[in-house]
Amino acid sequence: MDGSSSSPSYPTYPSSGGESSEGPGAYAPPQAGSSHGQGPQAPPYAPPAQPYGALAFYPKNDLGVWALVLGIASIVLSCGIFTGIPAIILGGKAKEAAAAGQANNASFGTAGVVLGWISVGLSVVAVVLFVLLFVGVIAIGGLSTYQS
Repeated sequence: MDGSSSSPSYPTYPSSGGESSEGPGAYAPPQAGSSHGQGPQAPPYAPPAQPYGALAFYPKNDLGVWALVLGIASIVLSCGIFTGIPAIILGGKAKEAAAAGQANNASFGTAGVVLGWISVGLSVVAVVLFVLLFVGVIAIGGLSTYQS
């Protein structure tokens, strides 16, 4: 240090008029409507890409689902032929649609057909047993065993 006490010089900033105190060649903020200071504009954001590709739409996938639902209902709820036969019909249509490329769930249709046939078979067995039991009771001596 040379011993003189001089104050440090600070930079001066432009006034609101656009001119700085250092003269006309100093920094001036860009004015509205001018293209000074504006670089090339970035393109707008692109929509996000599908992570695993677009999902395919199969118009007849509901046939296989309904066949499976009706097949399960025919077994679990003991609805028998009332839901077993529609399950067989819809399951067949679902397998045809899958073969034609209009659906991709042929296995649902197959499961509906299988469960429908099981339900129809059990219903037929139940009706036959009921008829045999009813005929047997009548043949043995009727429904009334009390004699007055």
